[in-house]
Amino acid sequence: MVESKALDGLAWGLFIILIGVGWYVGGVYEIDTGPYIALGVGFILVGLNAVRATTDIKISKFSLFVGLVALAMGAAGILGYALDLFLTIIILIGLFIIGEALAKIFK
Repeated sequence: MVESKALDGLAWGLFIILIGVGWYVGGVYEIDTGPYIALGVGFILVGLNAVRATTDIKISKFSLFVGLVALAMGAAGILGYALDLFLTIIILIGLFIIGEALAKIFK
């Protein structure tokens, strides 16, 4: 069985590598890697919770929420759009409330 601490360690390692590579590439090529780093963080956190769910480990709603915000902000930045962070958070809170209500209804 996969342990939660092992998964957390893997996610942290991927995060540190992502930050290092992002900063290096940004410095060498003088490009803004912020949206790509945000997208990577989102994939790491959402992926971590997906693995937790498939291995019967309790998911972290907070890290899932942060991952979804990072995915939205990163994807918007790569596509050339600017999302308002506050409004994005408000929308995701509403989606989380709906998701929990649907989970209770269809349980």
